[in-house]
Amino acid sequence: MLRSFSLFVPASLVAAALLALFALAVPQLAAAQETRCEAPQVLLAVDKSSSMLGIIPGGMTKWDATTMAIGELAGAFADTVDMGLMVFPFPNECGPGSVTVPIADNTATAITDGLGTPPPSGGNYTPMAQSLDAAGADPALSDATRSNSLILITDGWQWCDPYEATTRFTPVEAVGRLADAGTTVYVVGFGGAVDALTLNRSAVRAGTEIPGCDVTLSDPAATGHCYQQANDLASLRAALAAIARSITEETCDGLDNDCDGDIDEGFDVDMDGVTSCAGDCDDSAAGTYPGAADECDGIDNDCDGTIDPACACTDGMSRDCGLEVGECALGTQTCESGRWSDCGGFTGPAEEVCDGADQDCNGLVDDGATCAGSLTCVDGICEDLSEPADGGAPPPETGDGGLGGVVPEEGGCGCRVSSPRNDSYGWLAALGVLGLVAVRRRRR
Repeated sequence: MLRSFSLFVPASLVAAALLALFALAVPQLAAAQETRCEAPQVLLAVDKSSSMLGIIPGGMTKWDATTMAIGELAGAFADTVDMGLMVFPFPNECGPGSVTVPIADNTATAITDGLGTPPPSGGNYTPMAQSLDAAGADPALSDATRSNSLILITDGWQWCDPYEATTRFTPVEAVGRLADAGTTVYVVGFGGAVDALTLNRSAVRAGTEIPGCDVTLSDPAATGHCYQQANDLASLRAALAAIARSITEETCDGLDNDCDGDIDEGFDVDMDGVTSCAGDCDDSAAGTYPGAADECDGIDNDCDGTIDPACACTDGMSRDCGLEVGECALGTQTCESGRWSDCGGFTGPAEEVCDGADQDCNGLVDDGATCAGSLTCVDGICEDLSEPADGGAPPPETGDGGLGGVVPEEGGCGCRVSSPRNDSYGWLAALGVLGLVAVRRRRR
């Protein structure tokens, strides 16, 4: 069994070559500072279960490959990251992990030495969740003034003897407790026997998942995992380099993550002298940062999660105003300094006029409209509805049927027709004459 490349070439050449390779993967991390920054703190939590003696492509054991890759990582970041080491189980079997190298600066040699003794060939299991909880008790990771991270490297499942299936996802819960306490957890699965589903869930719970990943994957050989999957020395190096970049690249957190003497450089987009790193703050907008005055502009200026809390509207907005009934027409209001302006360009209610329209906009036509004098509004027209001066009596009788003595001719004959009254008198007279004649004849 091969333990290291030193069996083939001098150790000094191996170390130099590996450091060069790692420098290529993470080119920005080598320079030391004259005045040392408050470097990020990283605790390496390394699985020391017996299965880590398994052979990977290239002929190395997983333990030897892990020791080599971590040694390179610690050496490359000696001046920019404070590192510590935890191994689990500790001291053996299913004992919770223990911090064997406290977090400090320039610990590369101590970390390499701490990984020098391989695990036993049997009897060491994988108490992942218990070890993560033990890491949370490390005082260094409780320093809220520092950027704190933990890199978990494991090759198996949450497992103690006897195995309890109900404990499978307890590492996810432990990762959550660390995350809630301010420690960022990065997950590396090494080899084809890891519990991919648990590691995927753990990465998502930590908030360090790879973008576009599939949290439901359970096959370590699948692609698209949320955690960093490594299967040999080269992929383990790449996984650790990717995590290191995430930890040491400048982020908007008020810290000098890359130890270049500047804090949050590149995040003051609007050049107002204040960086906006909280929540949904948009630093491309002037005057946007925690504690800024909130303006009525549709932006969360003070980064408190509320947009324009004291504003009725946002500048530039407009809306209809007024009535749209009868002769009334809508106008427009605009938002100025967070307040709606007066309604402009509208037609409002007016006095009702008798014209068949609704000027007072109450939905009724000519309702209450008045006319001059004694005229009355009827169907949009002012009319005189008063009685005549003589009370409206019919004209007097004239003896000729109201025709003024003129009786029309009948049939065009030229004769005249007497009125009914005159005809009655004529017949009476004729009867009287006939009676007198009859009497005289009898006397003879």
